[in-house]
Amino acid sequence: MSVPSFVLVQGVVTGLSYGLLALGLVLIYRTNRVLNFAQGQLGVVAAVFLAKLHADFHLNYWIALVVALGLAAGAGAVCELTLRRIFNRPRVLVMVATIGLSQVLFLFTALPFARPKNLSRPFPVPISWTFTIDKFTFTPGEVLTLIVAPIVALALAAYIKYSPWGLAMRAMSENADSARLSGIWVRRTSTVAWTLAGVLSAFTAILNAPGQTSVLTQVLSPDLLVLALIAGLVGAMFNLTAAFVAGIGLGIAVEILNWNIPNPATVELILFALLLVVLLVRVAGLQKGSRTGERSTWLHGSADLRRRAGAVRERIGTAGVVTAVGIVALLPFVISTGRSFLLSQICIYGVIALSLTVLTGWAGQVSLGQFGLVAVGAIMAARLGSSVPLIVLLPFAGAVTAVIAVLVGLPALRVRGLYLAVSTLGFALFMQESVLATPCETLPLLHKRICTGLPNAQSTLIARPSLFGLNLSSERAFAWFCIAILVLTVLMVRVWRDRGIARRLVAVRDNETAAAAMGIPVVRTKLLAFALSGFLAGYAGGCFAFATERFSTSTFDPGFSILVISMVVIGGLGSISGAVLGALYLVGLPAIFGTTSTIQFLTSGFGLLAFILYLPGGLAEIMHRVADLATAGFVRLRDGPPAPTTPPDDGAVPLSPHGLVDEVVG
Repeated sequence: MSVPSFVLVQGVVTGLSYGLLALGLVLIYRTNRVLNFAQGQLGVVAAVFLAKLHADFHLNYWIALVVALGLAAGAGAVCELTLRRIFNRPRVLVMVATIGLSQVLFLFTALPFARPKNLSRPFPVPISWTFTIDKFTFTPGEVLTLIVAPIVALALAAYIKYSPWGLAMRAMSENADSARLSGIWVRRTSTVAWTLAGVLSAFTAILNAPGQTSVLTQVLSPDLLVLALIAGLVGAMFNLTAAFVAGIGLGIAVEILNWNIPNPATVELILFALLLVVLLVRVAGLQKGSRTGERSTWLHGSADLRRRAGAVRERIGTAGVVTAVGIVALLPFVISTGRSFLLSQICIYGVIALSLTVLTGWAGQVSLGQFGLVAVGAIMAARLGSSVPLIVLLPFAGAVTAVIAVLVGLPALRVRGLYLAVSTLGFALFMQESVLATPCETLPLLHKRICTGLPNAQSTLIARPSLFGLNLSSERAFAWFCIAILVLTVLMVRVWRDRGIARRLVAVRDNETAAAAMGIPVVRTKLLAFALSGFLAGYAGGCFAFATERFSTSTFDPGFSILVISMVVIGGLGSISGAVLGALYLVGLPAIFGTTSTIQFLTSGFGLLAFILYLPGGLAEIMHRVADLATAGFVRLRDGPPAPTTPPDDGAVPLSPHGLVDEVVG
């Protein structure tokens, strides 16, 4: 292994970007207990607007910089004010809301008044200094990063340590309730923290922008986010100094690995292992003191719909479900081939969403890597689809994925909540970049060749098998098969809900200590949640592979895991019917009605934010209200209007016009 000098310096330049991004993530988390997925996009907005001011309006660079930083600060404050409405709701909802904010900010950079007219023009840099190490020349943009990033970090440290707002942030990070009782304006302090995070993100994006063109308008990539989160976890999502230094060290490590290891899959494996080690080593700091209080938010306003329905209400609900299933089953007769393929996709995504309903909605284990588990099922289909009967292949794929899901969920035995989301996101990246992209590999010690990836990482083609002699090669036949799979999955999950499994998962989610006191095995219940979720995602992955027929590593992009968790939230967190409705909403609407501006608005970050902020019960809540109205209408038609009631003449004091009983004094 060689470590040239210029590689070390390049690692420092890269690590400074990780460090600045980690500072913003830690600052938001320590004050709000939120993983802010909009952190990177706040800065991209500022960088794009700076290029717009300098290139199109010919504004001086330093004046444009001040305006761009002000825009980023204002955007951060607006994001915090937007999220105040759901501050006491489960942290997973707030985290998904930040994903919606990221998409909204991304759409803002695509507007004509925000982005430059000429995206191919180089990003402005105020200096022209360069230097050379080992015949490697560092550009002015990299020199600017080496100068500005440490200054920004030191300025933030001084502000947090010496300013009154910094003192308030430190008090709030320890215990928000105690800080409020001490007279600290907690909400205003939170707004200031988001404002600072916006400025940090702006510096990060502006320092990384030189040499890039249209890349400026892209959303923050998951791999960059994972690296910044690893740096933040080294600081236990609390220590800003440790997070910044860890970011620099991580940048140096990544550059050294890339210089010495030509295989990107091996590098991704090392980084995923590093993530797990950091999580397990820093678990004591992550769970110190009152910081475990984030789990209590499940008790405040959970979106689970717990209703006591009468016999009439249950019959009407059952009739509605049977009618909907009958209509869907008849659709392949009347729709085109393309629509039949779309129907298959909606059903498969409904099964994937149900797997996340069990894991996140019931067990409270936040997963951002569910599509990595789907990829495991797809690998089983690609490797065994031609030799194993379908009726055996799908349960086998589910069983293998369940085992892998349990292994992925092992950190949940020590690390809870949003920290687990980091490890699952890293798993999704590891699956895409390392496992799927490597068809076969040789084990280092056993010297045996195993094939665990896709047969062809660029384009894997498989044929649909038959089921009991029935040919599933046509889109119409496979659509009926997927409808049957979805119905069986819904029935199976309902059995889990009604036979007590869901109650055990929810009990452990809400209060592990009380659940253990009631005799519930906490460890086995957590692992059971991962196993059940992995089983559903596994055979859904097999169906997904057969439905697509041709796929590659990009088919299982980690961004699809974000799409699935958005389905669960929009449908209704913890609701079985909501998972299916969420899949229909996010996958079906764009395909049925086309990518019109209205549909894009409804299914983009705007629609996601609207559901989270104003309809936290999701689409399932709407369906319950419709069913309640239908029940009331049916009862009225059956029994007639209610008879008017005459108040008894017992000498009672009559009601006032305002509906209150007048008080007689005397």
